[in-house]
Amino acid sequence: MIVWVLKQVVAAAEREYYDPANIQRALAELESRLDQGVIDENEFERQEDALLDRLEEARQWANGTL
Repeated sequence: MIVWVLKQVVAAAEREYYDPANIQRALAELESRLDQGVIDENEFERQEDALLDRLEEARQWANGTL
């Protein structure tokens, strides 16, 4: 029973992590932080790269190729 619950929790976390809408929201928030001067261009690019990599992973995950 505990194993089943843990698998369900992991599956839910993966769905949330790989949800393209969540990643797009994070990209929009990141751009807003850059526009507001909260972060600089270097930090923006670093975080943007990570989010774009995650978006590609999400596509692979959705296709079952990850």
